[in-house]
Amino acid sequence: MKLRFVSLLILFLALAAPGHAQFYVGLHGGCTLPQGFYAESHMSDNGWMFSEGHQLLAGAGKGWVAGVDLSYAMPFHPSLEVVLNADYMQSGVNADVEDYYQYVYSTRYSDCNKYLMELPRFRNIPIMMGVRYAYPVAKGIDLYGEALAGINLRRITNWTLAYATNNWQVGDGQQLSQYNNEDIHIYGKANTFAFRLGAGFIVKKKITVGASFNMLGASPLTWDRNTTVRYSVYGQMVENTTTQHVDYTSLNPTMVMVQVGFRLMPFKTRTVQDW
Repeated sequence: MKLRFVSLLILFLALAAPGHAQFYVGLHGGCTLPQGFYAESHMSDNGWMFSEGHQLLAGAGKGWVAGVDLSYAMPFHPSLEVVLNADYMQSGVNADVEDYYQYVYSTRYSDCNKYLMELPRFRNIPIMMGVRYAYPVAKGIDLYGEALAGINLRRITNWTLAYATNNWQVGDGQQLSQYNNEDIHIYGKANTFAFRLGAGFIVKKKITVGASFNMLGASPLTWDRNTTVRYSVYGQMVENTTTQHVDYTSLNPTMVMVQVGFRLMPFKTRTVQDW
């Protein structure tokens, strides 16, 4: 409802104000660089986000971003724009986490006849609205600054470990053929307040090159850990499944975004004065 009201207000200003009101549609893409606790991990200390005592650490790595924005240049001051922006950001884990699990595989699971490790991917979808101001610094080149706020939709894919071994012998002497083990972490979703400060250059009103600092909102990170073990005891299949709910970890996605984009001006609105 609020977004619809803002859209109607912009349309009213475009029709009622003197001069030409310009709308721009922008497409952009680039890279994301996690900052602070969101990027940190201490795997040698068993300190990724899975362990108690290191709740703030996420171990997020560099990623990519793609997005779209709609902007409206105010008729009374064309250098001032109202901006509506939506992005899709995704990153995997950092090199520290990857190296750790490669070491784990070589020391614990290299003799498995089946092995699968899927580490989580961090996905953030910020939808924000704000203002952008452009100041000419050379012919055809404007320096801009922007401030936006809105909501971030945080999503994290599952962490999965599955492996199988044959002829595994336990202490009591039973011969077990353990052929399928699964450990899956299913993470909860979160919607948080998001804020962005950015700056860059606009070239000939069409090409944008810029960077921004994004605070996408801290909130608890919860997940369900489902562990399933299937094996045979003297030829009889046995399956054990346990579920654990974890609800103590916090996550605070904070990142720098570097992007390049293109802007199109699909139309100009005409005012009564023009007629």
